Amino acid sequence: MRRWRTMLLGLCSSAVLVLSACGNGPPSDQGNDGGGVDTSGIQAVNPPATAAGAPIKGTDNLTFDPGTSSAKVGDVVEWDAQTVDHNVTFDNGPRADLPAGGKVQFKFTKAGSFHYTCTIHPGMEGTLNVS
Repeated sequence: MRRWRTMLLGLCSSAVLVLSACGNGPPSDQGNDGGGVDTSGIQAVNPPATAAGAPIKGTDNLTFDPGTSSAKVGDVVEWDAQTVDHNVTFDNGPRADLPAGGKVQFKFTKAGSFHYTCTIHPGMEGTLNVS
């Protein structure tokens, strides 16, 4: 009886390990790394390019300034952080860390309204309207 319990325990442990490993690849919403097709209309820009217009600021008072802005298809838009770490996370699109004093840029390849948040700071959000 003891031998059967040991075998059953080993079998169950193996099954748990195999099942927990399934699907542990990177989340599908972690942005476009250049290796796939961009379906979101947003591409991370690296190395930095010349941005269109003034940057969107990730402020120390935990807001994006301006909260709503606009751009044209093909524009590169820049987000800057002041002295607090943020991130820029688009709904159904890419995400990028925005460290204090840092910058991040995205190029917009489709028209639309793009909502984004900082997942570090609940309630910190903005919208970019691209025409």
